[in-house]
Amino acid sequence: MKELKGRKFVLFFGIPFGVICILLGNPYFAIVSLIIMIIGIDEFYRLSVSKGAHPDRYFGFLMTIFIALVYYLKLSMYDDIFFGSLCIFVVMCILNELFQEKKNALLNISTTFAGILYVPVLLGTIIALREYDQVNGTYIVLALFISIWACDTVAFFCGTWWGRTKIFPRVSPKKTWVGSISGLFASVFVFAVFSRIELLGVNLGFIGALVLGCISGLFGQVGDFAESLMKRDAGVKDSGSILKAHGGILDRFDSLIFAAPMIYFSVNFLTKN
Repeated sequence: MKELKGRKFVLFFGIPFGVICILLGNPYFAIVSLIIMIIGIDEFYRLSVSKGAHPDRYFGFLMTIFIALVYYLKLSMYDDIFFGSLCIFVVMCILNELFQEKKNALLNISTTFAGILYVPVLLGTIIALREYDQVNGTYIVLALFISIWACDTVAFFCGTWWGRTKIFPRVSPKKTWVGSISGLFASVFVFAVFSRIELLGVNLGFIGALVLGCISGLFGQVGDFAESLMKRDAGVKDSGSILKAHGGILDRFDSLIFAAPMIYFSVNFLTKN
């Protein structure tokens, strides 16, 4: 079963490597995250080519590096450096399209920015979240990674064994309600355990941990559906081939793309209130 083989690959290589990067912390974690985001946005642009778009890849890469730095340095959107740089980048992207002999200029510009919003803006929050961990001595990023893995694994097996009713058969024909709910409980369980062994900090509390578990389990699965929707629209099975039979970066980080920003902003809200 190909899906099971993919999970074995993640289990024996991906998870240990990810845990090591998390424990090393920034700047090492930020650098690895940046590499993942660059590959991910390139995969997004390759998907968009099948729809007739010609996004500016190099501009997307440049913006990915910039956004990673913003999250690492925790610059505010009201900071002159951030806002000024952003304005310059937007103007550069549009001006560059003037000198390109490509059709669908509006689609090209829109797709370029869509990739930036989808990959580095959303996924890049994991860098800021790791910075939060380092400052506060917590392990929220580790809990997030394990919760997504647990949700994905439990949902797969429970859905395969007992699942009958499909959620979105048009988008993902194998996802069932049984698998989804089981995965959600697995995600909540992981955060509950991390809270009990006091790895989430004193500011969140047990209820806060349960809330984060629900957010991770829910938005992680929504991210999976979102990527499946885009792949189906592009007419491809996988977002890329960098992981060989296991697909591309977006195939493996689709859940994190949606869950990371939700967890990041929820942590900031819960710890300030």
